[in-house]
Amino acid sequence: MIRGIEGVSFLDYPGLLSCVLFLGGCNYDCFYCHNRSLLQPGEEVLSLGEVESFLAERKGLLDALVVSGGEPTLHKEITSLFSIGKGLGYLTKLDTNGSRPEILKTLLEADLLDYVALDIKAPPERYREISGGSFLPVFESLNLLKRHREHKKTFSFEIRTTMASTLGREDIEQLASIVGEVPRWVLNEYRVPRTFKEEDRDRVHQKYLCKDELQGLLPLHPALCLG
Repeated sequence: MIRGIEGVSFLDYPGLLSCVLFLGGCNYDCFYCHNRSLLQPGEEVLSLGEVESFLAERKGLLDALVVSGGEPTLHKEITSLFSIGKGLGYLTKLDTNGSRPEILKTLLEADLLDYVALDIKAPPERYREISGGSFLPVFESLNLLKRHREHKKTFSFEIRTTMASTLGREDIEQLASIVGEVPRWVLNEYRVPRTFKEEDRDRVHQKYLCKDELQGLLPLHPALCLG
């Protein structure tokens, strides 16, 4: 399950020092994925018991536990993982593609999450082209996060969009009309992945918007910011 660890991160939980666990496997297939090695079977680097020991030893030094991937919600042990973090007094954050709203709902109802970063990769009609998956469960996940934040004021979330080489201003305009009110929407600059499928070579190397051009998209939605 756990395929990698970043013991100390200043970037993954807004404003806090965190430990990041990377879980293997993903049910989407984004052509620009930078964690493609996690999609293949591989060796587990930590057990749940070792995670608990690692976090217990760093109480007072770290503030938060971040679980990323891959897609973490594919693993049934994710509830135990967050329970360990909460039991030791850590704030918890999930990075997810939103494809499994039923798992997200379970985690929210169990009060195991303090923050969620939800990837929204493209407008609905382009979702399968960009990610290989469906937009519908992602939209359901977004609405779950909005409802949870309404009744739990200490909870928050962000949505994230990587400005893939095949996306343009009109795609962000369309998404801006769909996502509605959100606390934070992070627009990430596209980076050419080191590894990719040969069939994706052309679009991987297609001309993409630079950071200055992304800056020009920020007025499209009040929550937009650059990652």
